[in-house]
Amino acid sequence: MTIRGIGHRGYPAKYPENTMSSFQAAIELGFTHIELDVHLSKDGVPVVMHDYKIDRMTDGNGEIRDYTVSELQQFTVDETEKIPTLEEVLRLAKNQVIVSIEMKNTKLYDSVENKVFEVIQKVDMIDQVYVISFDHKSLAKLRELSSEIKIGPLVNKLRRSHFRLIEKLDASYIAVKHDGLKEKYVKHCDGLGIQVVAWTVNSVEQMQRFKDYPSVLVTTDELEKYKAYHYPDSSAKSQKVIV
Repeated sequence: MTIRGIGHRGYPAKYPENTMSSFQAAIELGFTHIELDVHLSKDGVPVVMHDYKIDRMTDGNGEIRDYTVSELQQFTVDETEKIPTLEEVLRLAKNQVIVSIEMKNTKLYDSVENKVFEVIQKVDMIDQVYVISFDHKSLAKLRELSSEIKIGPLVNKLRRSHFRLIEKLDASYIAVKHDGLKEKYVKHCDGLGIQVVAWTVNSVEQMQRFKDYPSVLVTTDELEKYKAYHYPDSSAKSQKVIV
């Protein structure tokens, strides 16, 4: 069945975040979306990891930008996994889920927007991704590269002023911290056709609140908890979905 929601970095409550197994688990559970984070390797390849350093997640240390992609893939995550490239994850996700790509620490990298866009074009997934970032100037650069690609600013709290930003960027999404949403602004986004994304909703109490906002697309680490709460009558066996 289809679970309308976003697997945050895949399914990190059960698998190492931002790894192929984590994304595969989210897909197999039937979630409509996955979210991932990208940085650039020394040789300009978009790779998938939340932090700009590899220390927390791998058996190595240092900044991603100091290693080539082949060097990065010599390190292991949780002893068995490798740091995936953006291209690898997109090929896994193609025709199965929509992918939310967050550009991280954009000021550390030259032409990260171009590199990310090139991969999206290469895999032919411009209609199956959207790109988010706290760096709204970076999103503006991406918009200059393409009028088609869907983008969305990341913000901690949705404010009236953000509607000018949405218009300026020609954004289709806005991603907001779960406790930074007001009903009137959600309704305004609904009226404009802007998809509100809430991050990161993990407790039952938080999930309960978002039953009052059915249009909001919820991001979660706790995929099975989310599924059990919102789809209590679903069968135990999930099927892959095409979106």
